[in-house]
Amino acid sequence: MFSNRINYYMQNPPRDERTRLAQTVDFALTLLFTWFITIIAAQLLPMALIAVKIIVIFVMLIELILITKVKISRRKALNTHRNIWYSARKCRENIYAIKDRGKFAQLVKELLEGLTPFGKLKDLHPCADSTIDISCNLGNHKIGVMCINLAGEDQKVSANQIRDFLKEINQAHYNKGMVITSSSFTEEARRFVRQMNGRVKIHLIDGHGLLRLAKRTQHPIFSLEKWKEDRDNLISGKEIALSIKENILTSRKRALLLTMLGLVFLVIAALQNELFSAIYFVFGVINLFIGLTGFILCLLRKNELIFD
Repeated sequence: MFSNRINYYMQNPPRDERTRLAQTVDFALTLLFTWFITIIAAQLLPMALIAVKIIVIFVMLIELILITKVKISRRKALNTHRNIWYSARKCRENIYAIKDRGKFAQLVKELLEGLTPFGKLKDLHPCADSTIDISCNLGNHKIGVMCINLAGEDQKVSANQIRDFLKEINQAHYNKGMVITSSSFTEEARRFVRQMNGRVKIHLIDGHGLLRLAKRTQHPIFSLEKWKEDRDNLISGKEIALSIKENILTSRKRALLLTMLGLVFLVIAALQNELFSAIYFVFGVINLFIGLTGFILCLLRKNELIFD
């Protein structure tokens, strides 16, 4: 009845605890790897050297633009997810803070008033023995609404509560019923509603549906707030570098592989000319430096462990 993507946004957003420096390093590594693959593929083209250079530069420029757009798009999507998730969490806390049954019913009435199909909404102010809180019309149907605000997600609306509500709906000659809760329903309650036969139909709206209503109607209880980033726990570029170093230290084979890869790049650089030679030379020096450093430190680290 109230379709929206709030169910997706209510899920915990992906974690990204990197600093701007760490994100820049990630972007640079992605771009360099893509360019490296492009340069390798260019060597297989049966074309003149000048034509290859022009094509490679053009393709590398397109790759730069595409990767930049993808990174920006993902960052915007993550920020949107975080903001809505944070706002929905605050909204849910505000709803849980409503302890009075009448105030919660008034909130539900205001949310339903924001939806065009519902009309003639009336707060019934029921007594403790009554289950119907709100009466309204939807087209030619007269609808009774039961509002249940529970303390948290652990508490759920039971099938017995639905049965009592259905009994009163039939006695009051309502065409349909609606149960709105800030929590959720037990599986038995949902099964009871699915298996109901008769003219009266019961609609169940759980906590996520209630949040959808609040967001869709732009109710003040669902105020849009920006997600507050915990900068104290962000991963710095230095921590990433140390993590890479520790990863190399734990594997002599990995360090040796980087050394061999660096030598291969240097050999290829010696066989190339101008631009390609410089690119291969830079990759060769970087890999050779990391590999040799890691290999030496791995040996030293092994000797240190003997005395631990």
